Amino acid sequence: MMDKLTSTARKIDVVFKIADIMLKIGVVTCLVCLGIIAVGVIFNLPTEMIGTVDNKLSIEPFTFHIAESFVPDFKSMLGNMALVIALGAVACVLAILCVKTIRAILAPMKEGQPFHHDIGGHFRKLGWFSLVLSLMMQAIKAISIFAMTQAQNIDTLLLSEKVTKVDVNVSFDPSVLIIPAVFFLLSYVFRYGTQLQQLSDETL
Repeated sequence: MMDKLTSTARKIDVVFKIADIMLKIGVVTCLVCLGIIAVGVIFNLPTEMIGTVDNKLSIEPFTFHIAESFVPDFKSMLGNMALVIALGAVACVLAILCVKTIRAILAPMKEGQPFHHDIGGHFRKLGWFSLVLSLMMQAIKAISIFAMTQAQNIDTLLLSEKVTKVDVNVSFDPSVLIIPAVFFLLSYVFRYGTQLQQLSDETL
């Protein structure tokens, strides 16, 4: 049984090691994209590079049906992209911290110690990281919606009667709260398991 635990923990650790590398690549990619956007602003690239908006403009949870095509403001679009990418980089950093914490949980399990005294604390830390990461993702969505409405001049479009119809699709992802709650619960479970392990060792 213990051999199966250590073998499974090692395999899962390899997966999260790869995830850690991919997330670091994601952070670098975000920084490169920010550099490209900076070049676009400095050299004042032509507006045509972002194209035109035809028929539909989707800014979740809204979909605007457009009667006439239009060209969005170039600098506003770049500013919106830079903001979302910067927040995405921060989210990647938080995800890296989550992965490192998961690997810290797996480390004693790889050595056949499923109830090591540090595991409960790591699960609690993981709960806080995942909660902050979930809230960060929701904040990115909200900020990107606001920034996109500003970049696309939605208020001007509505007043000009170019918008013929607006669809609204509001949804809420319960995993934002459920996943952190599960990690917090596991922290108590493993702390209790650690106490039982200590009592068992003392008895023996």
